Amino acid sequence: MNKHFCSLPWIHLRLDAGAGQAGVSPCCWYDMSYLYEVDPDHPSHSYVQKHGLEKAMNSKVFKDLRKNMLEGKPDTGCTRCYEEEKMHGESMRTFANSQFSIDSKTLNENFLHTKYIEVSLDNTCNLECKMCSSVHSTKLRKRDELLGNYVHPNTVYNPDMLNGLDLNQVERIKFLGGEPLISKHHLPFLKKFTDYSKMTLMYNTNATMIPNQETIDIMKQAKSLDFIISIDGIYKYNDYQRWGSNFEKIIENALVLKNTFDNIGWFTFLNTFSALNLNSYTETKAWFEKNDYPCLSNWVDGGATSACHAPDWYEEWILKNNNHPEVQTYLKKRKFNSKKWQEFIKMIEITDKLYGTKLEDYNPDLAYQLKIHNDN
Repeated sequence: MNKHFCSLPWIHLRLDAGAGQAGVSPCCWYDMSYLYEVDPDHPSHSYVQKHGLEKAMNSKVFKDLRKNMLEGKPDTGCTRCYEEEKMHGESMRTFANSQFSIDSKTLNENFLHTKYIEVSLDNTCNLECKMCSSVHSTKLRKRDELLGNYVHPNTVYNPDMLNGLDLNQVERIKFLGGEPLISKHHLPFLKKFTDYSKMTLMYNTNATMIPNQETIDIMKQAKSLDFIISIDGIYKYNDYQRWGSNFEKIIENALVLKNTFDNIGWFTFLNTFSALNLNSYTETKAWFEKNDYPCLSNWVDGGATSACHAPDWYEEWILKNNNHPEVQTYLKKRKFNSKKWQEFIKMIEITDKLYGTKLEDYNPDLAYQLKIHNDN
């Protein structure tokens, strides 16, 4: 294998019906904007509806991608992996190659077969996370309208789009949201498969609910069941950023899920840090370590809540009590953007008015810093 080869374009389907997203792509890290630039007839959602998934994965843009990989050439759509490997030595590409080993000498430019499906069934969600948008949550339409942002419509990936595909070699399905466990399309999607005993089912879930019994019965048949529990810090830090959720209830439901199944292969909490809750990093990590709950960190890189747009004083304040390698790496991307920072302040004002909240009741330290620096 060469340093640009990745197994995913031959065996993986990333399915997403979201506005502005491709209907199918090689993976969730692939640069979607690149598709629009190089191919006006790229495999969009409408393309998939018209021609089907198999033809979409063998469209010119993806054949060119595979050709580049076989010849050891970099591909513009894969830039994120190249950057991650420069910084950390690992990426989605290296992980995929370790999980799905295929002999590049036997491959050509055509899609091989479906082993791994990653799917966002729709944008139905019961939460209004401040770092999210209506592209991933139907509940955020009102807020996006008030912020002057584009209000995304309902989006659905019809499970019948799988019809015509050979699903017998599928080994892994990763469900994303919206919130997959409340999607009415989740169970019909699962029922497209017949032998769960050879499959790993992975759920990125907000753990605000427990699935119904019919769904549980299917999940218990899986070879392995993986859970990534989305959470945004501890207690009020979480409750403010992940609006509509309750920290204690997430933990309670997560433990119910863990104790319901004896086929769990991987179970972790994923804390998303933004400018709203980054000051809770040390406290959050200590809490999860004390309770022996595995956790990973996720970082908001774009949008109004990203700390990457924060002023100098914000970084100095954060690092006083949160001077950790992960935080340092995140803040290395920081470049003060006055316009984006004012959008952040506006977002706080508008959402506090919308939800009847006050930032100082949830994160008093941040509220104080904004006040003394006259950013509010």
